[in-house]
Amino acid sequence: MKKLLILILALCVAVCSAALADTEITVQGTGVIRTAPDIAVISLGVEESGEDVAAIQSQLNARINAIIAALTGEAGGIAEEDVQTGNYSIYRRYYDDYGNPTKDYVASCMLNVTVRDIEKAGGVIDAAFAAGANTLGNVSFSVDDDGTLADRALELAVEDGMHRAQVIAGAAGVQLPACPSRVSEGAEVSYVTFNSMARSEDVASGKTATKLMGGSVEISATVTVTYDVDD
Repeated sequence: MKKLLILILALCVAVCSAALADTEITVQGTGVIRTAPDIAVISLGVEESGEDVAAIQSQLNARINAIIAALTGEAGGIAEEDVQTGNYSIYRRYYDDYGNPTKDYVASCMLNVTVRDIEKAGGVIDAAFAAGANTLGNVSFSVDDDGTLADRALELAVEDGMHRAQVIAGAAGVQLPACPSRVSEGAEVSYVTFNSMARSEDVASGKTATKLMGGSVEISATVTVTYDVDD
């Protein structure tokens, strides 16, 4: 009986030792960099509606071409490669916005305009609406050369993860090894950007110039840090 009891205790010790040897501390680390943006991307365009699909398409194309000419001309100062067609669609609309039957077609085109001097972003919107735009969508701010900032955000995320692991290990009364056993990147580096919507009639009225505030941009990164703790 004593031999059986000793054998059971020995097995328990072996199992517990193996479990402790496999102990892991895994944490999430986050790094955030805040900086002033130097690029604005503006989505704007034209929407036309009517029963003659060829006519509204022609009107749409004429107004879009006029907007592009105004923005990429000498006065606009936007490079042609910084103007991109974001969406072009034509569809049949069977009911209007009030639920009334209609035979209208709707044609729309949106342009994504990159403004490399955000102080001029508001003026770009005004120039586009003066040239015929009637739809303003999203406005976002970012950083042109973000590679160095993204790298720094990742460094901060790793440092944050290692610090969190040290705090947990200290509270648990265990000793961490000098280096983590695994570090993996989480989601891709991301931005927190400013979004803006404006009523086209307010912008097109010409009574006041449009002013956009870039504020600050957050560049964030996350990592998973794991330590194997040998007790």
